[in-house]
Amino acid sequence: MENENDNQGGQPEELSALDRIALEAGFEEQAQAKADHANLHPELERIDPAEAWAQLPLMLGGLLSIAMPELREAYNPKACYQWGGAMAMVAEKYGWDAATVIGPELALVAASVPLVLPTYFAIKARRDKVERERPVQAEPAREPAEASQPRGPMDQAPGGFSVPA
Repeated sequence: MENENDNQGGQPEELSALDRIALEAGFEEQAQAKADHANLHPELERIDPAEAWAQLPLMLGGLLSIAMPELREAYNPKACYQWGGAMAMVAEKYGWDAATVIGPELALVAASVPLVLPTYFAIKARRDKVERERPVQAEPAREPAEASQPRGPMDQAPGGFSVPA
């Protein structure tokens, strides 16, 4: 009877090793279920508005820095995130949504241009290099007998027209 009264004093009962394993496994299952749910329903995850708006200057900076590499420093992630935070406050005030303003089409174009332009310039540079390295071929020399034969109307002597009667 003393054992029954020992645990009634408000002290938590010590867990056995098996109970601890079961508890730990339960936590792992909950974490995995939460991760699976997040993977299956990404639209339910809360997106940081500052990060969403920061995509706009990041995309613009990526495009501009192709033509002007010195701008790459100005459009760094930290500066774009700061701009995104300020824009998020303005967007909240006016009821704007970054996904609607940016749109999937603009996002696709902005993501494609940094891939397409370097590819175009690389192909162009390779073609130019091949063209420069190609030896200039002189016109093949004609045989002397062949040189006397007219090749067309420009090689014929003037005249030779018949006058109608």
